[in-house]
Amino acid sequence: MKIYNNIIVGSGPIGSHVFKKLKKNSLIITGKTERKIKSGNIHPKIRLGLGRKTSKITDLIYSKKNKFFLYSSAEVGGLSNYWGGQFFNYKKNEYWPKNIFKNFFEYKRNIEIIDKMYPVVKSKIIKQIKFKDLTINQLLPPIFKSKIVNETFLKKQAGKKIIYDRVDSFEKTKKSTIKVITLNETYYCKKLILCSGPIGNALILLRSFKDINYLRFKDDNPRMIFGLNLGKKKYMSKTSDNLMDFDIIKKDKLLAYSTIYNIDPHHFNSFFRPIVRIFRKILRIFFFYGQYWVSKEYNQIKIKKINKKLVLTGETINPEKNDTAIIKVLENIGFKIFKIMRLKFAYGFHYHCLEINFKGKIFSFQKFLEKMKLTKNVYCFDSSMIEKIGLKPPTKTYLATANYLLKKHFKK
Repeated sequence: MKIYNNIIVGSGPIGSHVFKKLKKNSLIITGKTERKIKSGNIHPKIRLGLGRKTSKITDLIYSKKNKFFLYSSAEVGGLSNYWGGQFFNYKKNEYWPKNIFKNFFEYKRNIEIIDKMYPVVKSKIIKQIKFKDLTINQLLPPIFKSKIVNETFLKKQAGKKIIYDRVDSFEKTKKSTIKVITLNETYYCKKLILCSGPIGNALILLRSFKDINYLRFKDDNPRMIFGLNLGKKKYMSKTSDNLMDFDIIKKDKLLAYSTIYNIDPHHFNSFFRPIVRIFRKILRIFFFYGQYWVSKEYNQIKIKKINKKLVLTGETINPEKNDTAIIKVLENIGFKIFKIMRLKFAYGFHYHCLEINFKGKIFSFQKFLEKMKLTKNVYCFDSSMIEKIGLKPPTKTYLATANYLLKKHFKK
């Protein structure tokens, strides 16, 4: 029986980062299976890159109560293959992971380490507009042009250490090792590192501990906004730009964040894409669409197992009652909004803060590991550990958090 030093579960940005640091006598398990699902219920942006049936998406769960689908990725790179390429640093007055880092300096230091690994033009304010007690900043989008995880490079590094399989469950043995049960094999390791995101981690925990009542996680879900583009003199834009970023500040606090798309052809299917490319210059003069996040609310997604069946529900926590007025702030710089559409639950993909209801009590992921006396054998370095995250795309902060936790728990 071979015992590995480490088994990393998940091959998204976090799992790949951790594997690169701990690859000696380690395995990385991707989550990939041969099972195919219909892609019709997947987010439209992801669906564009998939066939009618796909093995790249797994754990498709439907909520009868709230009428939405939940799913996770089963491919190298994870959902970052479809978005997550904006590499924002959070400022001190934003929601950086205060429950993880000792102070802002530690957060900033780890962000700088990620900067060296993933070089990208940093975001900066390129235009500022004052309106009453609000400040609207147009930001330079810090876009990482290529995929965050290069599958070819990871395969070359990992070789036979990359396992295309899906973890079903795990358990601690009497010899203080962890038994990891996949769909096809059983592996043993000294340390199991869960990096499959709040959804993947939640389902592994549900299958591993029978006394878990339910699990829940948070998502900063945006609204979609559509309207007329009337503000050419009030903000800056190039024809080649696919998007523009804005944040709205009130009394030095981030009130909202928005991404406005300049009619991006990549958002349209193969039939409409060439048509949009031809007429894009005209369309973008008159129309826009975008996403808008409000700081005082988040969605909470709950996964419960009842008679071997997964039951899924969603709830909006602390809804901003004056959300329409906040969104219409953009009209002060020329974006005349005629439709605001609340997206389905779990459409934000800022998943974080996995909590476990075990025997009627709520535990954070770390407290649950302490409760089960697993802190020397089981770890989690992904967004499941982050209690609160900022509105701007969080991928870079997730990587910085993983880097910090890795050094904290795996000191040489």
